[in-house]
Amino acid sequence: MNVKQTLVSMTLLLGLGSGLASCGVVPGTSVKTVEPGYAGLKIQLYGGNKGIENAKLVTGRVWYNGYTEQVVIFPTFINTYPFTQAATEGSTNDESVTFSVGGSPVSADVGVSFGFTTDPISGNKTKLHQFYETYRKTPEQFRANELRNGLRNCFADVAENFNLTPSMLPTNQQKLVKGVIDCTQNRFPTIVVQDVSLLGPMRLPPDIQKSINEQFAAQQAAKTSEFNRKKVEAEAAADVAKAKGEAQVTIEQAKAEAEANRLRAGSITPQLLELERLRVERARVEKWNGEQAPTIQTPNVQIGGNRAAVAPSPN
Repeated sequence: MNVKQTLVSMTLLLGLGSGLASCGVVPGTSVKTVEPGYAGLKIQLYGGNKGIENAKLVTGRVWYNGYTEQVVIFPTFINTYPFTQAATEGSTNDESVTFSVGGSPVSADVGVSFGFTTDPISGNKTKLHQFYETYRKTPEQFRANELRNGLRNCFADVAENFNLTPSMLPTNQQKLVKGVIDCTQNRFPTIVVQDVSLLGPMRLPPDIQKSINEQFAAQQAAKTSEFNRKKVEAEAAADVAKAKGEAQVTIEQAKAEAEANRLRAGSITPQLLELERLRVERARVEKWNGEQAPTIQTPNVQIGGNRAAVAPSPN
């Protein structure tokens, strides 16, 4: 486009702008609605009040000049976003967080719950002003870049501070995640980080994962063996205790029987024997029917020399 064409275009634009202004419409006027749960920053792009330090915090329906002003809207409610490997969650790209643990790469699907805040700092300046002054990014741009990178760095830093190794990750997930929450909040003080969570098992290189699985299986086998050993010992101890108990019962029974016999023997006296004889005699008398007992005659046997003579009976 030559100079003549440029001048003609500018003349046409000025003429169009004058025509619109005469109709009551300001050229470049736009409108945005800041819904409840959101906050907007109306920023001057030109003039003496340009810059984020003079930005106005706005809500509701906002009129602005699209040529000289900009309105950026931020969610002030807590929103959870998943950074995952799957294309069905979050982004269609692989957004999983990859970091290093003991020199081995680890990939994790991570969910982060965060929001922006309008808490005041000084004067008319809020944490939202400070955020935009620092990053100059929309919420989506910040989440996809700074926040994801910050999570990755925090996972690596916390794992290193705790001296974690890949084999220690399965049993230290809660400690790792808690450290990442604190680290992320400290890294981004102008937003609210409510929670960071693992959305699934962390992924390790296949050879390392195989080694961890074998180590875990060996530990479980050792625990099972130890449990069985203690069970056998407990059962044996129970059998011994039972046998001791039964033997003790037998001993106590024998002692009781011996003591009873001793008491019986000590209670027998001549007077008691005489009393028992008299009791027997009385019982015999009570049963007598008044008849004499029959007399039994024995043969008259004479013994003389080597012969024995038997006297004949009288008849």
